[in-house]
Amino acid sequence: MPELTRSRQRRRVAIFNSRPDFIEALRAALEADGFVAHTAHLADIQDGTLDLLAFVHLHEPELIIYDLPRPYERHWNFLRLLKETASLKDVTWVLTTTDKQALEGAVGASGVVQIIFGEPYGVVDVVDAVRKAFAVTVKD
Repeated sequence: MPELTRSRQRRRVAIFNSRPDFIEALRAALEADGFVAHTAHLADIQDGTLDLLAFVHLHEPELIIYDLPRPYERHWNFLRLLKETASLKDVTWVLTTTDKQALEGAVGASGVVQIIFGEPYGVVDVVDAVRKAFAVTVKD
């Protein structure tokens, strides 16, 4: 029973990305850092293969790591719709992208979202951003 209580106190993170290798590496790193991580492929969300509302209700993420691929305008508009969904309004978002300058040029995003990475970014960078977003202090 103590194990169940401890896991409920762990912060819940969802990873929405299109690269399976990155998704798995990030999930493993977040879980090693004490987070609970659930994953989904962007294509499954965007084409409706994954029931996003059911995913959110099941996993109750407090933070979503969302990758914005090209074409930025289309993906940005989809993200804006997601952020307006009632069950996602209070979620913190960490965005990753391969070209921060192109994204900002296309949609002016940097003032609207929590964090945006440009390429190159790695698993460690994203885990650090998640810690900062949750104001988690790293223990030595």
